[in-house]
Amino acid sequence: MLGEVSYELYQFAVAQPGWSKEDASDALGYSMRELNEAISELVDKRLLRKPSEESDLYVAMSPDVALSELVDDDERHLQELRGSITKRRRDFSSLVPVYLDARRKLALESSVEVLEDPVQIQRLIIDYGRDVTEQVLIAQPGPGYNADVHEEGIKKDLTLLANGVVRKNISHDTTRDHVPTRRAVEALTPAGGQYRTLPQIPLRLMIFDQNLVVASRQLGNDLAALVIRDVNLIRVFTDIYNAAWDVATPFLPEENMPSPSKLNNVQQAILKGLAAGHGDEAIARRLDINVRTCRRHIAWMLEELGAGSRFQAAIKAREAGWI
Repeated sequence: MLGEVSYELYQFAVAQPGWSKEDASDALGYSMRELNEAISELVDKRLLRKPSEESDLYVAMSPDVALSELVDDDERHLQELRGSITKRRRDFSSLVPVYLDARRKLALESSVEVLEDPVQIQRLIIDYGRDVTEQVLIAQPGPGYNADVHEEGIKKDLTLLANGVVRKNISHDTTRDHVPTRRAVEALTPAGGQYRTLPQIPLRLMIFDQNLVVASRQLGNDLAALVIRDVNLIRVFTDIYNAAWDVATPFLPEENMPSPSKLNNVQQAILKGLAAGHGDEAIARRLDINVRTCRRHIAWMLEELGAGSRFQAAIKAREAGWI
């Protein structure tokens, strides 16, 4: 905190009340220039003070008193800033009930809301995408997104899939030749993502659980969206989507998928245990087999399914119709 000369001078001043520069120079062996620089530093830090303007002497101050003087202005400013923040929070908090009441009325009075601001639409999709707990259904006409968009989307979708959310996507047949889209599908399919294509997709559509539908307005080339919260309309859109899904073609070929006839009863029971998240010991205990036998069956099924993990094996087993 202090230079060497300043430190020694402060010690001297505390121990020698009524000291002078000449006394300090004789006692410490420093030149007047060095002492003047040290005095200046100590005065700036409020550790030395003149008893009056006319005095040539300096009095050593307690570090606590010096600190209090140094931070007094800052503390006062900080208190004022805290007061200002508290007032703003109080002012804005008073608007929350108004906002929530208006949103509730909107949901009750309007089953379909039109949003024309692309930024607002994107924020709505992000908010509902973050809170989804069951499924996300997507219909995406036109060409695929660029690689940067896919990279960001893959991270979010992997989190959803890891949380047990069903994610289905129907895209246009032409996306099969779109490299970024294909890479995204190949990255997410092992984690449980489901992708199919159709030769014609009439509109862009996103369905979040049974809570919200976001659909393109379909007026020329505008970017507006219809936000649908009515339960009956959401059910209609979901039924239409599921009908389209049933006739769509899987994005990736389902070749070399093993037949469920390969499994015996024990292996099918083991797979069901894996899908339920049970450990090897628990599965073996339920089936009354030893753990080594259970693990040998699991290793064989992983190889047959071409799965790199037990989680992936459970997903592929469902796709193959094993469970």
